Amino acid sequence: MAGRIRDDDIQTVKERTDMVQLASQYLTLKKAGADRMVGLCPFHQEKTPSFGISPSKQLYYCHGCGAGGDSIRFIRELEHLSYVEAVERLAQQAGVSLRYEGDSPDARRAAARRHALIRANEQAAELFANMLADGREAADARAYLTARGITTDAVATFGLGYAPGYPDFLLRRLSQARDLSPEVLLEAGLATRGDDGTVRDRFRGRLIFPIHDLQGHGIGFGARILPSDPRASEQAKYLNTAETPIYKKHDVLYNLHRARAPIAKSGEVFVVEGYTDVIGFSQAGIDNTVATCGTALGEAHFRQLSRFAERAIMAFDSDEAGARAAERAAEFQEAFPSVQTVVMIMPEGLDPAEFVAKHGAEGVREAAKRARSLVEYMVRRTIGRHDLSSVEGQSRAVADAMPIIEGLTDPVRRSEYAHLVADLAGVTEFSVVQALDARRRGQPAEVVVETPRRMSARDKVEREMLKLLVRDRSVYDEYTAQLTDDHFRSATARKALTALHEAGGDASVVAGGDDEKLGALLSSLAVEPLDGGGGPDYAISVWSRLQEFVLKHRSDALRMQLQKLNPTTDEGYEELFAQLVSIDGELRRLRQGMRSAV
Repeated sequence: MAGRIRDDDIQTVKERTDMVQLASQYLTLKKAGADRMVGLCPFHQEKTPSFGISPSKQLYYCHGCGAGGDSIRFIRELEHLSYVEAVERLAQQAGVSLRYEGDSPDARRAAARRHALIRANEQAAELFANMLADGREAADARAYLTARGITTDAVATFGLGYAPGYPDFLLRRLSQARDLSPEVLLEAGLATRGDDGTVRDRFRGRLIFPIHDLQGHGIGFGARILPSDPRASEQAKYLNTAETPIYKKHDVLYNLHRARAPIAKSGEVFVVEGYTDVIGFSQAGIDNTVATCGTALGEAHFRQLSRFAERAIMAFDSDEAGARAAERAAEFQEAFPSVQTVVMIMPEGLDPAEFVAKHGAEGVREAAKRARSLVEYMVRRTIGRHDLSSVEGQSRAVADAMPIIEGLTDPVRRSEYAHLVADLAGVTEFSVVQALDARRRGQPAEVVVETPRRMSARDKVEREMLKLLVRDRSVYDEYTAQLTDDHFRSATARKALTALHEAGGDASVVAGGDDEKLGALLSSLAVEPLDGGGGPDYAISVWSRLQEFVLKHRSDALRMQLQKLNPTTDEGYEELFAQLVSIDGELRRLRQGMRSAV
């Protein structure tokens, strides 16, 4: 590890950094006096300029939020850098070579080696970019970028390039430099050595995406094979730089060096899987976007994001692979509670780049507002894999969801998501709590879920309605035409309602029929005491409460459908939204009537 930066080098960095030029990279400044430049503060939202710079003193101060200091503090606070990172960033811009106190010979050699590897990557990026711009071999790559809607400005911004197909494009050009020998290119991940000892370029016949560290140094590449390449069906679509002393894929997020300031300003970061997804979002004006580099979102990624973001929006592909990538991130998100991790649901078949191309930045932001928490997303996916028409299926669904709930450290969230599991699986919350307790004792959760369960509030209301139908003919005549299968979650209850319909409301006919189990149920309903004593007012209250459950379920289902649609472009959105407004209005009137009846 390098030692402390020498004080005289820090002073040189300050002297060679123009505070006005530095701030002008982030805001527009206007002259407001002999020694004062003013502009809108980059540290807080404001409409009237209160941020000022003294060119003679090379200091800044904001009268609105109180932020102030020198050039090092400015870049450090604005881009969330450590002190050393800020000095190194300004030193690079000012052309100052930093010296570190206490450096051992080994540390100096390691630093020199790191600089050589970075230089190799940056020189390679320049060669690849020139090839993409002018090389005949890159014609298909340029056509591919055009077809994907990637502009020339984006190509320049992201430094895209092309590696031609022959094996020594980099070797012949870079090895001419004294410090960029084939051994350096091998260590940098730019070349490989075959079984026969021959050294060749690692990237050949591929579109190149340069990858940078937080300070903007070139440290590696992602390389895509073109669809027109005859090898496309035989080789991996993407080939990334192998692990090197400066490139660790589990520690790197593509584009974070550019996105860090927009992320810190907005508090949000979009996390995607593909380099072209980042570029597509950027072209639409969504600059706070990063991507993983051919690996799952892991602990080191979350640690980096927690420095800049309060909310991470995972916008992965809508296919099964994208869903699995989202789920893998859950292993680490609990360790970083300062970052709220959510999953943006996209229509089936669209990747993020296609989604933003179709719906624009506004469509992405609207979808982000409706994003589900990562835990809710996982719970719904887990429960949704099971057939819930049987007790066994419900039991397996709850058992599979248990590890998700167990992993939550916050007891409030654990309780709320236990309730969601119960609701989705069609069991009582008490059953889920029992299952959690059983797992803590080392018992299988399936056994607990399959035991007789305590009735939920809705279970009790459904049973009261059936009691009233069985024992009071006037209630049956009043409500039977309005009752549907939607009013009863239990398959047994729905079967009982159908049997009553077929018997014309006469429970004795059902009780004396061939289905002994169903007959026993209706017999028990006929003799079981009513919770509220009966009477017309009680029947109205039971019906109203049951109808409230049904309307609430329909409203929630419509909201879920609407979350998957773009309000400005997707067909059917307005019709579904009108249905939601109608149902919510009916639900509101029903509740008002229930309150006035009390």
